[in-house]
Amino acid sequence: MSEEARANQLINKFVISLTDGKILGYVTDINVEVEGDQFYFILKMKEVENLGKGQSIFTSEKKLKITPNDIVNVGPDVIILGDGKVPPLREIERLHQIAEEYNNLMAELEAKEKLIEQLKEENYRLKRELDELQRELRKFQVMKDDFEHLKEQLVRQEGQLEMAREYIRLLEGLRGDIDKIKADVEALIQRQLEEVVRGIIDEELNARGLKKTSFL
Repeated sequence: MSEEARANQLINKFVISLTDGKILGYVTDINVEVEGDQFYFILKMKEVENLGKGQSIFTSEKKLKITPNDIVNVGPDVIILGDGKVPPLREIERLHQIAEEYNNLMAELEAKEKLIEQLKEENYRLKRELDELQRELRKFQVMKDDFEHLKEQLVRQEGQLEMAREYIRLLEGLRGDIDKIKADVEALIQRQLEEVVRGIIDEELNARGLKKTSFL
């Protein structure tokens, strides 16, 4: 919107000063003045008197030079000025919106902080459970090591037992051989004994002129 169009919106309206707390006048005409990179509104207006007594009259005219930053808001009937000390209504609304957003963010932050505290408590609880599980795991590891040691001992004992079985089987095989040798020795002794006895008898019979015996 051009400055002339904005200026035309200020005609035929009452001017109210928030800083002075009074009606400054009624705008009948307006001019735009430019100085360097700054422009001004020159308000030509009539002063109003006796407004508080139920009667109002327009008296002498005067001019008021303002900048766009002096305008807080422009309504259908009035122009509200803040003389640069009061921010524009849009800015006030924006500040109000920012305040609401800030309050919402603070509420979200408080909720996040509560959630963080809950997560910290949950993390502490889980850490304690983890420590307990690690202790149990170390116990199981010791039990596993003991089991592996016992398993190795059992394997060695099984090997030794198998060797003992082989030795027993070997002894059982030798027992058969020993029994056979014993039987052979006994048979050999028996034959030799028979031959010796037969020889003695034959010699005795021969000495007596008798026939030799063939067996006992």
